[in-house]
Order: sequence, then structure tokens, then C-alpha cells
Amino acid sequence: MPNHAIDRDDDQGLYTVRARPRPPRGAATWFLKMTTMCLVVAGAIVLIDLGLNWTSALNVVDGRSSDPTPVAVFLGEQRLTVPGNMIRFEDQRVVGPQERLDLAIHWPSLMGYAPETRADFLDQSAEAPIVFMTIRPRETATDSAGRLASVYQHFFEGEALPAPKGLIGRRLSEDSGLAGEEVYFEAGSTTPFTTHCLATDDSGYPAPCLTEIHAGDALSVQIRFRKGLLGEWAGIKRATRALLLTFGLFS
Repeated sequence: MPNHAIDRDDDQGLYTVRARPRPPRGAATWFLKMTTMCLVVAGAIVLIDLGLNWTSALNVVDGRSSDPTPVAVFLGEQRLTVPGNMIRFEDQRVVGPQERLDLAIHWPSLMGYAPETRADFLDQSAEAPIVFMTIRPRETATDSAGRLASVYQHFFEGEALPAPKGLIGRRLSEDSGLAGEEVYFEAGSTTPFTTHCLATDDSGYPAPCLTEIHAGDALSVQIRFRKGLLGEWAGIKRATRALLLTFGLFS
């Protein structure tokens, strides 16, 4: 089965963990650094997906299907039924077992690819109305909300960043290994929406955001969107759960 984990050709240096050697600062700092790096290594695929080439992803329309007929697939022991026009890759629109399922969903209609929304799927702007989802067997012990509590909050620096209503934005320090990158999280929630975004720069690529949630007993769902959609976070949070319910997860 082809491996779709990497479908980009951009400069990987933009998304590389950029830790620099620094003098020891005590056992607590050492422990936090080791914890962070272990999570980064264990969840390396998260950082790889965060570096997805969005231009490539949006332009690869050939091979998509506009047929919404549900396709029944198995990820491990979990059976999912997903509209065929949400599934990005032809070889995943096959009844039977899959290693992972890659989806592209129009926002806010929550529909798959269709001729009338082709322009939206080709949109290269910072507000491209497409949400990508990857469903696969769980590989990390914590999702994005868990990493907020166990790792991210220990490496915030500077003042809070401007953020959409309901979110708090913070920049990660150099000690985190993700210097200058940003975390946005839901204020006052016990299960906060949490997303990790690349900072906007002059590379010419709109900055992406990624959030990961655990679903069912053994699956992980990674949700990726352009930073221009960050203001839609509450709707994306609700819609993701609703879609997963229709697929057969969280049941």
C-alpha cells in the first residue's frame, strides 16, 4: 500500500525541531526538556504532517472522487464508514483494512469533493476552506490537549498572542525545541481545544495549524487547516466530533 505520510516537496528546514545546546539549568528543566523531546520523537509523524505542503495537497485533485457513496474500511479492529468523496486517495477508497485514512472536507459545508466546490479545493490562500483529517491507529499517549498540560505550558514565553475569541495564544520558547512556534488553546475548559501552529513568515506558504484528538479505543485523529481558519475553531471542534460519530467513532 502506498505511504501517504509525506506528500510534500517544501523546505523541511521550515518544520525541523530547532533545539540548541544550552547550559544545564537544574533537574526540573532537564526533566521537562527530556519529556518534550521524548514526545517529539514518539509523535514525529505529527510534526511531519504539520509540515504538509499545502499547495501540493490542494492541487492534487486528480484521483479524487465526487461520488459520496460510503466506503467501509477497517483501521485495526475499528470499522468506519466514510463518504468516498471525502477520501483523498484512490487506493484508500477500497472496502477492507487500511493503515490510515486521509480525508479532505469542505468547510463549512462538511461535504467531500464535488465539481461545484473544485475552486475551494484548489484555493491556495491563507483562508482556504478545506479541513484535512487523518485517522489512524494511536501512536502517542497524549493528544494535543494532553500535551498542553504536560509539556506546552512549561515552555510559553513572552506575552499572550492576539487570538480569536475564546482562545489564548502563546509562543513556545527556544528550550521547547520548537522556538517561535505557537500554541492556541481554549480558555476555561477541562478538555480544551488545542492547536499547534507555525508562525506566519515570509516563506510564501500560508501557516498551517494542527490539532490531534484521540477517538474510540485505539485511534487518533489529526486535524489540519490553514491559520486563516483559526477563528472557526469552535465550529471545527464541534464538526469534527459530529463527523466522527457519523463515521462510526465515539460510539
